[in-house]
Amino acid sequence: MNITAEKNRRKLEEALLSIMKKKPFDLITVSEICEAASLSRATFYHHYARTDDVLVSAYETAHETAFGRREWTLDYFHSDLFLKDMIRFFDQNTALIAAISKWNLLPRVAWLPTKMSYDSSSLLSDPYLSKYPQYTTIYLWGNTFDICMAWILGGKKESREEMLKMMQYMRKLEQR
Repeated sequence: MNITAEKNRRKLEEALLSIMKKKPFDLITVSEICEAASLSRATFYHHYARTDDVLVSAYETAHETAFGRREWTLDYFHSDLFLKDMIRFFDQNTALIAAISKWNLLPRVAWLPTKMSYDSSSLLSDPYLSKYPQYTTIYLWGNTFDICMAWILGGKKESREEMLKMMQYMRKLEQR
């Protein structure tokens, strides 16, 4: 993708996020997004088919930035690196995640971690986990996701370091 196209996509995503702070997602129009981004409807439709696509793109970009193209192994999910990646993801994308939560849009983007987990060759090679990808994802992500969500919705009173230590401690409790 060329630089101009990428900038336009980011402008549309930022415009959507800005509007979502004030208005329910389902009431936002393509025209409003274009106006806020100072881009034409033709530019919008060059990149996206509908507003949901902008939301998903913003979430995918945030997800890829935080997690990169990691091999999602069971060892990764049980590592401090996973906790650090999750904390960073929530910290760097607070506005996006808060807006998704505020307008109850998590179901529209929650398939992404399921797909990424399912696409991971190490999880696919486990016959039991690969049989139940949606439940496996909830098990592997659930508590960490919920704790990070509570952290940002509570105003991020704790530092990243405090969050990591607290979650490491809770993981030890779970292993007892």
